[in-house]
Amino acid sequence: MPLCFGLARWLTFGPARKALGLDRCLQFFNRGLALPAHILEAFLSLDIPIAEVYGLTECTGVHTFSSQEAFRLLSCGKALPGAYTRVCPEDGEDVGAIRVWGRHVFMGYLGDKENTRERIDSHGWLHTGDLGLLDANDFLYITGNVKDVITLRSGERINPTPIEERVKRHLPLVRYVMLVGQDAPYLCALLTLKCQVHPDTGEPRNALTSEAVRLCRQLKSQATRLTDIVGDRDPVVTEFIRKGIHAANAEASSSCAKIVKWMVLETDFSIAGGELGANTKLKRAVVAKMYQAEIESFYRESWGYH
Repeated sequence: MPLCFGLARWLTFGPARKALGLDRCLQFFNRGLALPAHILEAFLSLDIPIAEVYGLTECTGVHTFSSQEAFRLLSCGKALPGAYTRVCPEDGEDVGAIRVWGRHVFMGYLGDKENTRERIDSHGWLHTGDLGLLDANDFLYITGNVKDVITLRSGERINPTPIEERVKRHLPLVRYVMLVGQDAPYLCALLTLKCQVHPDTGEPRNALTSEAVRLCRQLKSQATRLTDIVGDRDPVVTEFIRKGIHAANAEASSSCAKIVKWMVLETDFSIAGGELGANTKLKRAVVAKMYQAEIESFYRESWGYH
């Protein structure tokens, strides 16, 4: 062990783990939704590498996992011994549909041959429904879900997840981003800002989080509530969001993957509100139905609405 690392473990890492009640833990795993990069990096700075685990019920819960010997930030690791992963990308892309094979894959849905044929092909590969990529060392990275892919009117297929994560990276004031544009001429985005949550009901409040307020002060904005910002009421914050969207668009892989219009919603997403599932996963179909009028307003001229 390097001398400086040993010193840091004794002075900082060890006491931090003990304060968190994790001093007896040997390894740390995340089996749910992939953790954001800033959370992984924060724990890693305390010498707590969180290993991502990937799997489905249809493959006995686990297919790939990270370990202390095989770890990559944002990757869910390598396949179990005797299991195999295949990514089927579209032309010219690294990202594609993930399929897995092994003795851990289930035999099928009981009494449901139709759905079984949809999930398992004739060679025994399980079609997971997820999108991802394999690097040169066979580390798997999850980048989205097949069901979430947006097909524009031009026929261009867009995976929204990387774009949404890119927007949140450029706009720390934003909590959720949902891209829309199915069968439309271009992409648009619904944005929610970071608001406080009622501790008993889980409902989002009008008041912004301390982090959001602090950022507003850095921008020379006096906003403390969501209503201070929605509807372009605060030109300083509106300009900040516009620049963030522009910066995210500058990293887009194509012109079709750029956000043309956006809107800040009047409430944050929550489990209580119905926009999020029990594991805080975004319910895209529910949100699209709840905000149908707002989405239609993006394309009123393009679709001929009056």
